This record gives sequence, C-alpha cells and structure tokens, in this order.
Amino acid sequence: MRSKLDDRYAPYVVAQEKEQLLVLLTQAEEWLYSEEGEDATKSAYTEKLDSLKIHGDPIVFRWQEYQELPRTAALLRDAINQYMSQATSGEERYSHIEPEKLESVVEKVATTQKWLEDQLARQAEKPKTQPPVVTTEDIKKRREELVYFATPILTKPKPKPAPETTATPPPKGEAPKQDGATPTPPPEAAPSEPSNMDVD
Repeated sequence: MRSKLDDRYAPYVVAQEKEQLLVLLTQAEEWLYSEEGEDATKSAYTEKLDSLKIHGDPIVFRWQEYQELPRTAALLRDAINQYMSQATSGEERYSHIEPEKLESVVEKVATTQKWLEDQLARQAEKPKTQPPVVTTEDIKKRREELVYFATPILTKPKPKPAPETTATPPPKGEAPKQDGATPTPPPEAAPSEPSNMDVD
C-alpha cells in the first residue's frame, strides 16, 4: 500500500490524507514486529487491519471507480442505442407492438441517456481525490432497469393467425348431408293387385 500511494493511487489522494495513512502504516509495521505484535491474538491483528482499511479503502475505492467508469458507462450507452434503434426502426417485426408501448421505450431510453450524461458531466468536474458523483453500481442499476423495462415490450411475440376451418369430407360411399334438410325416405312399394285367378 505504501508504494502504491506514490504510484497508482497518487492522483486519488490529497497530501494530508497520504501523510496520515503513511504514519498509520509505519505504526502498524512497528507494532507487528514488536513483542506485543508477535504475541497478539488474531482479533488484535484484525483490529489493526480494520483501522488501516478505514483510511485506505476510500482511496482504493476512488481508484477502482475511475478505472471501471468508462467501461460501465459504455455498456449503458450500448443498451440505450440498441433499444432506441429497435423502438424507432419501424421494422415489420415490431409492427404488432402498440405504438404507445414503443413510445414508452423511447421515453425511458431518453430519460436514461439524459441521466447518464448529466452524471458524467458532474463527475468530470469533480477532483479525483473526492468521492465520485456517480458510482459504477449506480450505472449498472440504471442499465438493469432499462433492460427489464424494454425487453418484454420489444420481444412481445406476434399473435398466432386464426386457424382456417375446413369441412370434413363425408365417409366414402355416403352422400353429403345438406344442412337443415330432412332426408327424404325412399318411396314405399305399391301394394300388389289381387290375382283374378278363378279358384273354382
């Protein structure tokens, strides 16, 4: 940690903060190699380490945030461009989505983009030795909100076309029935005439 204060962490720490941490690091090192330190319990080591982290962690955090900020902001910009392009494309694959739903995506994208640009502009004016205006975690959350809002709308499936109804053909050898018509029974056979044969 001591060497990094003059190297990677140098732009993220003010002189007074650096001097204070160097004193604490020297004291901790002297204690570690003293008889008290050699005989110290695990909890005593943990306590010493925690006291150093109180002063060192904010410096490390600022450095990490500035390293990750460009990449995290780029991921959000990619999502913004993607959803804006899809919602305003007018492509046939989005034609079944209600216009007001597509407009809501456009509005959400515009709001998110304005928030990002405002935060980055404020961050650019802030000294690196100060806590960041916007964290990478803040930007990740905004991206998640945008994804969860826009994805269900833009991936809405098209409704399936209504199935066509076709008449069922009658069984082979059977005449098709006409709707509403009563089948006519076959004519009855006429009674045969009595025979004139002489029985005498």
